[in-house]
Amino acid sequence: MRIPRPVRNALISSGVLLALFIVAGVVYVFVVGRSSALDTKAVALPVAVPARQEIKPTQPAKNAVESAAVELITSPVALGSNASISVKTNAKSSCTISVVYNNVASTDSGLGPKIADEYGTISWTWTVSKTASVGTWPVKVTCVYNGRSAVVQADLQVTK
Repeated sequence: MRIPRPVRNALISSGVLLALFIVAGVVYVFVVGRSSALDTKAVALPVAVPARQEIKPTQPAKNAVESAAVELITSPVALGSNASISVKTNAKSSCTISVVYNNVASTDSGLGPKIADEYGTISWTWTVSKTASVGTWPVKVTCVYNGRSAVVQADLQVTK
């Protein structure tokens, strides 16, 4: 049985190409393997890590409008437990607080006047008297900055 000449030439060409690809692959693996075997030292490259940016407080302008907002109030709170409030205002504002239970102002030592920190945050923690009345009572904060004032009020729910 005789294979036609064009088919035989195609088969021979394919075989030669296949052999060349195999030889080229072996040579490639040999060269790459040899060059990576020579480079056995690991080199650590310096990595630039951005520095943390610190948020710096800024003092409000002398003519800044005074403002106050309640950030957090612990409510409801049981008789004899601690309550707290956190208020956001101008930095270095002078603030006072009053808590009134059934028309009787609380005299707890935690309710004294304070000055807001450089970020304008101020907070108070006090103990709700065991003799206070159960109900919802106003907590009023007044802040003054450079002769201007702001008042904010929140409700404190007192439970048994």
